[in-house]
Amino acid sequence: MEGRRETAPGAAQEHEDDGHEAPAAGECHLWHVPVRPRPHWLPLLDEEERAAAARFLNGPAREVFLTSRAAQRLVGAHYLRLPPGRVVISRDCLHCQARPSRPHGRPRFAHHPPAPVDYSVSHTVQHVFIAVTGHGAVGVDIETEASLRDVDALAGTVLTREEQQEFAALPARDRPRRLLAAWTRKEAAMKLTGLGLRADPRHLDVRGPLVCAGPVAGWPDTPVHLYDLPAPEGHAAALAATTPVTRVRTRELPGDPGGGPPSAKPPP
Repeated sequence: MEGRRETAPGAAQEHEDDGHEAPAAGECHLWHVPVRPRPHWLPLLDEEERAAAARFLNGPAREVFLTSRAAQRLVGAHYLRLPPGRVVISRDCLHCQARPSRPHGRPRFAHHPPAPVDYSVSHTVQHVFIAVTGHGAVGVDIETEASLRDVDALAGTVLTREEQQEFAALPARDRPRRLLAAWTRKEAAMKLTGLGLRADPRHLDVRGPLVCAGPVAGWPDTPVHLYDLPAPEGHAAALAATTPVTRVRTRELPGDPGGGPPSAKPPP
């Protein structure tokens, strides 16, 4: 029998502004940034990021990269009360003993004293989600239904044995949605830990409100809570957190409702 699934409360309804305060205990701020051309955001990136953006041909991949990296700085500026250009983001992997040639760890605001928030970012070609918590660690994932190809074959590579049994019992028309929901929950949890695909998804059972992890090196001892998030049409999204989330507040960048031009000025 499928375990009880949690849907993050209030994720689609809460839009009120709370200034620049970090999320309260039990609260998550979910920043939704539609992807679209924003050339005026390029100066927000640091030198290395601008060089990376220049290597992209003009097109969707470049717009996703620019939107994601600039939005992370704007969100960081909101909580740190700094100009976006002074926000420092580290992507060092905490699980690698040797320093990799290319940073690939979970992003975090690298400031002293430490930033009052933890965050996670995910994107499709149309949307960027940034989840922020003030207590514990967080992971978020958003995926598009169009990303699914051979559903039955993919299920065999990402689902646990018990999840596969339930998946196989479903009518064919219901399988893509079930697989996408399971994958977003696994991906959100793997992002939270910083392990990524080094955590074999076949050892992560996500049918219930907590991840039930098998033999995964480096997996945290603390519980990882799971929540389904409302997502744009044709998408699925999920949230993972090391502390229970009782409220999700959807946020928009100042001056950018529905994807309008944002303000790059430092917070007051």
